[in-house]
Amino acid sequence: MFIMKRFTNISGLTFIEVIVALAINVILLSALLAVFSANLNQYNRMQNSNTLNQQLQVALDLMANDIRRAGYWGNASSDIGTGANNNPFMVTGSTDITVSGGNCILFTYDRSGNGSLATISSASDDERYGFRLSNQTLQARPPGATFACNAAANAWENLTDSTVVQITNLSFTLSSVSVPAGATADTMLVRSVAISITGRLVSDTSVTKTLTEQVRIRNDKFVP
Repeated sequence: MFIMKRFTNISGLTFIEVIVALAINVILLSALLAVFSANLNQYNRMQNSNTLNQQLQVALDLMANDIRRAGYWGNASSDIGTGANNNPFMVTGSTDITVSGGNCILFTYDRSGNGSLATISSASDDERYGFRLSNQTLQARPPGATFACNAAANAWENLTDSTVVQITNLSFTLSSVSVPAGATADTMLVRSVAISITGRLVSDTSVTKTLTEQVRIRNDKFVP
């Protein structure tokens, strides 16, 4: 008795077909990785841009809020109509606001409201303030430091960290408009300061941003 064996032809992938399939999978995987990498880079750039914007906005707000107080004097109301001008910020050799070199501003105001200008001292607030650009860092004048834009770099305090954000440009532009003060020849100077600050991230110098603000000085300057 003969037993007949039936063989079934089983077809499979040839070596060439396997190579082609692997190549297609590699191409698809590479494309997916490229899209993922591009999205990740875009996300990181957005995060970096937001970080830089926050850093610059905080610095700009700090400067604007302080500068707009320039020239405030606690005894201004009691001095009106007396024919005198006792404002210490208008004494010869003194001024309430000065811009030097375009990237430094000095200003004073009667923060204590006692009607006098404090003497320069590091023991307390001496009512003299300033901001400047130094070594790609935004600096502020602390009490007791040299009240001049050319003060030593280590004499003023750093407001930004140059290892995180580099300030590449800082500019102040002081402008004023003279308007009549009553029927006399006296005038008032209506003043404003345009601030522009540009910075970039140290970790990604391609991320840069510029913020600007026009600051209206609240205290008009009387010019007899």
